[in-house]
Amino acid sequence: MIRRAHVYQLWRWAVPSIGLLVFASGALVVWRRGESFTSWMVWSAISAAIALSLWRYFAQLRSDRAPGRRLVLFVVGASLFGISVWTQRNVQIEGLFFGLLTGVVEGAVIHYLLAKLIGPLLFGRIWCGWACWIGALLDLLPYRRPSGRLMPWTRLRYAHFGLSLLLVSGLWFGTGYGLGVIGPTAVYWFLLGNTIYLVSGIVLAIVLKDNRAFCKYLCPITVPLKLTSRFALLKVTGDPSRCDQDRACERVCPMGIRITEYLLANQRVLSTECILCQECINVCDHDALRLSFGVDRGGLELLTQRSAAEEQPAGVQGP
Repeated sequence: MIRRAHVYQLWRWAVPSIGLLVFASGALVVWRRGESFTSWMVWSAISAAIALSLWRYFAQLRSDRAPGRRLVLFVVGASLFGISVWTQRNVQIEGLFFGLLTGVVEGAVIHYLLAKLIGPLLFGRIWCGWACWIGALLDLLPYRRPSGRLMPWTRLRYAHFGLSLLLVSGLWFGTGYGLGVIGPTAVYWFLLGNTIYLVSGIVLAIVLKDNRAFCKYLCPITVPLKLTSRFALLKVTGDPSRCDQDRACERVCPMGIRITEYLLANQRVLSTECILCQECINVCDHDALRLSFGVDRGGLELLTQRSAAEEQPAGVQGP
């Protein structure tokens, strides 16, 4: 029988190695396409930086991994952001809509297909916890322990998604404008969109004392992510017999998920708000939580709310 310690050791070395392999393969593709030596060097440097940051994370004791994850998030996010600018691709939600309307099946279309639709079927919202450049910057703010969420505000992200679609559709059908996919103009779209995201994220974080307020209330990218991540094979699970119900895992959860209630109900963490940051796993002194692969239908949202009745006996199907 394979022990959990052996699985962990395999995971510890496999994940960084896979990260190195993926980006090193990108460097090889760039070289084979006849791109400049500078491009090859950029891709190679990115692959090395990501591998080193991942190795650093897994080399730490569990209790010391929070800064390590933020380093990985920053390195991966900055790398992907830089690649988007370097290749002049707009991978924001508007770039996806422009690509679908103009028939340009690359850049944002491929990015969303792999990272936001197909990927979450396997790994849930791991993008939000380990790759998002906006999340990397917001996690540097001091409000890491939110008191709860304002459930009606979560509908704002759907409004943001709809407004972005309306803007792009209006430009395309009204004027035939379709320059927001690839090229210098697409970079302006990309940089402007990210600036708006970051500024609004900082304002929300300060007002609500919550680093991840933008992710919970306003980010349009969570709309497709939540659609498929409910069926994710990889989720947090645990052993209820090991849990002492001190709720330390919930106090460190940046998304305000009531993890203990899933555990005591013999369920995996079924919330589509989970970003697989593993803060809950790392803080648990009794080794009650872990990652697992399995098949289930998620979507049962047990979330801490900012209300008089903060703790509810049953789950709510969140938007």
